[in-house]
Amino acid sequence: MADANAGGVGARGEAGIRRVRAASRAEWAATFRDCEYATYFQGPEWAELWSEYQPASRPAPRLVEFHDGLRALLPLSRTRVYKGLMSSFVSSPAGTFGGWLSTDALGAPHARALARHLRSLPELNWRLNPYDPNLEHIDLAGSRPDETHVIALPADFAENFRSWSKGARAAVKQSAREGVTVRLADGEADWRAYYEVYLDSVRRWGERAGARYDWSLFGALAGRRSEAVRLWLAEHEGNVIGGALCLYARRHVVYWHGAALEANFKLRPVNSLMHACIQDACAREFRWFDFNPSGGHAGVAAFKRGFGTEARPAPVISSRSRWGRVVHGAAVAYAYAKRAPGMLRGRTDASDAREAGL
Repeated sequence: MADANAGGVGARGEAGIRRVRAASRAEWAATFRDCEYATYFQGPEWAELWSEYQPASRPAPRLVEFHDGLRALLPLSRTRVYKGLMSSFVSSPAGTFGGWLSTDALGAPHARALARHLRSLPELNWRLNPYDPNLEHIDLAGSRPDETHVIALPADFAENFRSWSKGARAAVKQSAREGVTVRLADGEADWRAYYEVYLDSVRRWGERAGARYDWSLFGALAGRRSEAVRLWLAEHEGNVIGGALCLYARRHVVYWHGAALEANFKLRPVNSLMHACIQDACAREFRWFDFNPSGGHAGVAAFKRGFGTEARPAPVISSRSRWGRVVHGAAVAYAYAKRAPGMLRGRTDASDAREAGL
């Protein structure tokens, strides 16, 4: 891919792109390892994990080279859609933080060019990375606003603990008095115990559950034995009653998944888990502890604020290129003609569309 800007900044305020090519896994891993604003979701492990869990998804990283010699890596995953006529891209699987990674000092012109390239993909879902230093320079037209809750970690955990709400601090002390302990998972048996706790949460959430994952996803995470994946377990009287799955990058820790047994809520295991996770992140000198977006649940967001968090924007961009609109229109027309003969020659209504699976 060539760009009209032979160098410097073009009329749109964008840096000139010299070419875009497929990136190797080694290039991806090295860029992820050294990028200061990377999240685990942008590394090769996450994309490979989801390819294992959902085989239709395939890692498809791209390396963008600018005329000024700077480079950026796009940690994309791709799925074939519309009978293989085109590809659907996610900037990172499962609606997590995406965008780009770089070890170069990219500026606003580079960010604008990268954003335009991403928006040019036929089908794209992209949650912006709230830690990207150029986030404020990206055109967010048509995006869906969202946010995540973050702790900017101090060197001394005691400083963060003092910023917790009175209720959150009291819950940690209560949990300790009740005999709740926290440790790291060690082996598949621990992961399966956590999965049983998760199933109890799924039962409790019912229709409110944002996503439901099979054991195979957790089994794949456990099987990787990655240093970047830690499952923290809360126990009481030798039984696992809760857990917090945290994922680690160079400077960033994210609490991606958690669950607790309803029967043991009064023991406040989640507060004990957060105490252990955040204390560990401070001791290991991470910069951010991220609670992840709350899925629009006000109560969940309020709970996170109790740990002294601040909100950071994490908007979502879903786009469809001109070619994508053409193919989508053709696919819709094909579906109507194939599943409901005569529809294209006459009037249709909403019930017809539902019957056609659209």
